[in-house]
Amino acid sequence: MENIILSFNVIAPLFFLMVIGYLIANYTNLADKDLLKKANTLVFKVFLPCMLFKNIYRSNIREQMQGGLCIFAAGSLLLLFALLCLIVPRVVKKENQQGVVIQGIFRSNYVIFGVAVVENMYGSANTATAAILSAVLVPMYNFLAVTALSFFGGKRERDFKKVIIGILKNPLILASVLGIIASLSGIKLPKAADTTLNDLAKLATPIAFLILGGDFDFSKIKGNLKTAGCVILVKMVILPLIFIPIVVAMGYRNSDLLAALLAYQTPVAVSSYIMAQQAGADEQLAGQLVVFSSIVSIFTLFVTIFILRQMGLLN
Repeated sequence: MENIILSFNVIAPLFFLMVIGYLIANYTNLADKDLLKKANTLVFKVFLPCMLFKNIYRSNIREQMQGGLCIFAAGSLLLLFALLCLIVPRVVKKENQQGVVIQGIFRSNYVIFGVAVVENMYGSANTATAAILSAVLVPMYNFLAVTALSFFGGKRERDFKKVIIGILKNPLILASVLGIIASLSGIKLPKAADTTLNDLAKLATPIAFLILGGDFDFSKIKGNLKTAGCVILVKMVILPLIFIPIVVAMGYRNSDLLAALLAYQTPVAVSSYIMAQQAGADEQLAGQLVVFSSIVSIFTLFVTIFILRQMGLLN
């Protein structure tokens, strides 16, 4: 029961935000599609970068780095991405969905779930590994997502120079790099600036999920149901079955194991929907992947945590 409550309390509020966003957009005059689109851009360019920078900036990368686990997480992510780029274009026929499917499988919502779930189970004193993995994986998620959406998105950008420039100008990647630099150099922001950054960061998650819910279109679910179902099966079930036993065999336990687990079994990142829209890809499919994976993760996280606790690997 404790594990059910834990998963529910972490994920359910995000689902409720999506429901509220849907109700506001469809049953009131408070928001229309134009407002949602502008708010999306604001979240992508301001709020999410502030949240990323804050999470990485406040972690002590130099002292708390789990080298072996970080190398494995980064290496497995790169291998998975390479395989997806080879397989997905041959399986998914709609070109504007290929990049969405690729990032939907490899990209987890580690920014929101990583530290939060570990802290809920083990306390704030044991979140170092999750924070460091966030500093390593989040820039990679965003870099690879921009690459996937550039080559396999709606706009089909084939000019490699333009792709590189687009990656370097991506606000999420810039925020991640600046956060790493600030953490490694030991820079401390003035209190007023730090408080402002924290306030802006707090807006990212609620507004992003309100927008996602408001832009959700139930009429398009049927056409994407098979694709979305396959993506979620691979992401939430097959990948954890492959990678979690390897992490266990490497000797990681408790908060370190949970931090690694969340890299493979958290819902699709909400920013994937925003980036898909910015790239001219199928944002409806991207949004549905976020919604469905958030719901499914309530059950998959519970089952995984329960099994690992029964095995004595999460105490």
